[in-house]
Amino acid sequence: MRWLGVFLLLALGGWALGEEGPKGFGPSPEEVLTQCFKVVRTLEVQALYREGDTLVLVLGQAVGERPLLLLALEGGRPMPYMGPIRGKPMRMRPFFFLRELSLARRVLVLPEGYRCFVLHRGRVVGVLRLGLDLTPLPLSPEAIP
Repeated sequence: MRWLGVFLLLALGGWALGEEGPKGFGPSPEEVLTQCFKVVRTLEVQALYREGDTLVLVLGQAVGERPLLLLALEGGRPMPYMGPIRGKPMRMRPFFFLRELSLARRVLVLPEGYRCFVLHRGRVVGVLRLGLDLTPLPLSPEAIP
């Protein structure tokens, strides 16, 4: 089921990937990518849950702020996680792969904002959402217990 979500995400992303709005309106794709990169560099684990053999990481810019991204950790490799979280909370611990997160070179432009694709070793593991003013948009409250 998780792979279906990834497939749909990539299919939608491929359809509008790199789309730019009318010239002269809004930030350039480079400005959006720069802001996304700043946000990705500041992500830290806010909460950790166990769902069977999978760990679910709730990522945000600071503990106590609204979360921005969910990742699943299966066999030590980050994977996309479509939520909602149904697992049991766990004690926090460091995850060094966060330093390896990067961004795809294209930005998805939508009427409500921008989407940046977060990569781990060249594979999409999540989507970071930015508003029209380039502020990070938190996840919906239904995704987080």
